[in-house]
Amino acid sequence: MSGEAIDHNHDHHSEYIDERRCPLCGRPNQCGAKEGDCWCFHTKVPDELRSRIPEERRGKACICRQCVEEFHKMSS
Repeated sequence: MSGEAIDHNHDHHSEYIDERRCPLCGRPNQCGAKEGDCWCFHTKVPDELRSRIPEERRGKACICRQCVEEFHKMSS
């Protein structure tokens, strides 16, 4: 062995993010963007809700409809 320390805390492979699951609750997000149309194209996802997405998951998976609807109910 070379005696080099292996840094187990620094993973060169980022955590796998399932783009089919909501980054906030983990439920299926039912995103249809890859098919060309999605429910989220027709609704406003508030910036305040988007800001709750952990930094490492931003822009990688859509928030689900349930989280958006729950947010709107709580903020009205």
